[in-house]
Amino acid sequence: MDTQLYDTVIVGGGPAGLNGALYLGRSRRRVLLIDSGDARNMAAGVMHNVLTNDGATIADFRARSRAQLSEYDVSFRDDEVVSAAGEGDHVVVATKESGTFRARTLLYAAGVRSLLPPVPGIADLWGKTVFECPYCHGWEVRERTIAVYGGAVPSECLASILTAWSDDITYLSDRRELPVDERDRLSAAGVPVRAEKVAGLKPHPKGVRVEFEDGGGASYGALFLHLDMEPRVDPLRPWVDAPDLESVQTDDRGRTSVPRLYVAGDLGRNMHQAAMAASSGGLAAMAVNTDLIREDRPGSLPAPPPPAPAP
Repeated sequence: MDTQLYDTVIVGGGPAGLNGALYLGRSRRRVLLIDSGDARNMAAGVMHNVLTNDGATIADFRARSRAQLSEYDVSFRDDEVVSAAGEGDHVVVATKESGTFRARTLLYAAGVRSLLPPVPGIADLWGKTVFECPYCHGWEVRERTIAVYGGAVPSECLASILTAWSDDITYLSDRRELPVDERDRLSAAGVPVRAEKVAGLKPHPKGVRVEFEDGGGASYGALFLHLDMEPRVDPLRPWVDAPDLESVQTDDRGRTSVPRLYVAGDLGRNMHQAAMAASSGGLAAMAVNTDLIREDRPGSLPAPPPPAPAP
């Protein structure tokens, strides 16, 4: 076990965790950031919609962020957290290779996993010509023909949004029976529907080739879809008796109903964008710092808001 007592251990080295470390480091806190290096956006390779970093590679963004954090009392471990739980007035965090660490608080920013549908070939094209977020990737494929896959998770709203980037959108229902309201929204947006069963995806010089089960196919400049998400909270069980951290978040600064546990990034409330995730990391770090001051100097600050009632 590392004998140091950190003010905060941060789990997750994406924009949320890095910005949380920056705020806490500049607040003269001793911070340890543990990062497994397998963030959800790694497949895309670049990040967008972050001023001064639009189009920056994710690897470069992380390296520059770590270099800036070296000025503060922030250290790093490239490792996987296997468990984390409260133990009295501390939190104990165990990793796969680096051992065990103790801290006064835990800022959990490990993100979520994207669950790709079982369409052959989609994993190889994910982040290259198959995307989810139009705000992250729509500009790069503007004015191309675009397919929207709605066979696994309904995506008719995504198809409508994409009309801002292209006038040639096709919705692939993959033989899913579309409810009337879904079909009406697609019709209102001028998006035609192809109902054939999708057999698989292949790379194509124009972008992506969709093969249909009946033997036909079509080529598109890109394919978009909504995905199911899996919260990466396994290390917190059984400390957190909840399916996710959003359900136990009690305020907009990342506090949770679990003492000494804070949340930032995609695991929190609607933060599935790099800039928003970074913002949530800063807000959570301010909550951590404020609560530690309150703990060290009782009565010096107003009490935090009471936990929100359970849903």
